[in-house]
Amino acid sequence: MNNKILITFILGIFFLTFVSANLGTFSQYECVDLQVPLNTTNVTIATINYPDGSLAMKNLQMQNIAGKTWNYTFCQTNYSGCYNYNFFDNEGEPYGNNFCITPNGEDATIGKAVFYIGLLVVLLFFLAICVFSFVEFDNLLNRVGMIGLSYLFLTAITFIGWNMASDFITSAPFLISMLRILFFVFIISALPLFMGAITWYFLMLWKIKEIESLMTKGYSYDDAENRVKRRRK
Repeated sequence: MNNKILITFILGIFFLTFVSANLGTFSQYECVDLQVPLNTTNVTIATINYPDGSLAMKNLQMQNIAGKTWNYTFCQTNYSGCYNYNFFDNEGEPYGNNFCITPNGEDATIGKAVFYIGLLVVLLFFLAICVFSFVEFDNLLNRVGMIGLSYLFLTAITFIGWNMASDFITSAPFLISMLRILFFVFIISALPLFMGAITWYFLMLWKIKEIESLMTKGYSYDDAENRVKRRRK
């Protein structure tokens, strides 16, 4: 009796695994080979549906590529999500399966989500420290340094957000595109912003030196600063 229960349990697990297994996960815009092993003379794909349920293709003949293996190559993988397809053999026996499409061809996992969230929290924490330090510091060099670090952390946060959206919010392509564009804007703008910050830093140093020079001649700080401003107009 116990052996029968064990066999039934094992067969049940096998059956559940079989019916829930899909063809796999593939990259967006990648062609997918829909292969099935059937001992039949022909296989017809009745329908292929997009993730939103709309019809992609119908009434397609699979090609026999090796003995009992039949294949149809599907390339309309423009949308992220899971595609369902149904097919039948020459006797009209129906079958079904699915495959999933993600921007990078990888499955979203809990471990990956925990990693992304943890990294995002750490980056936001350091960004907050940089902003607080910028407000607290009086030294010009320290403030410029905090601006630079804040920019780097913002770039990293945008990159992490882009990857998170690509893996977990595949139904919002606009958000993915926006974060990707924002990340590349940060990257492209890094050099001119860095050069501008360096230029501004040296201009401020020159201004401070002029003010200090006037103060040694007896001017107050406010008078010295006003005279320097008037010179630059």
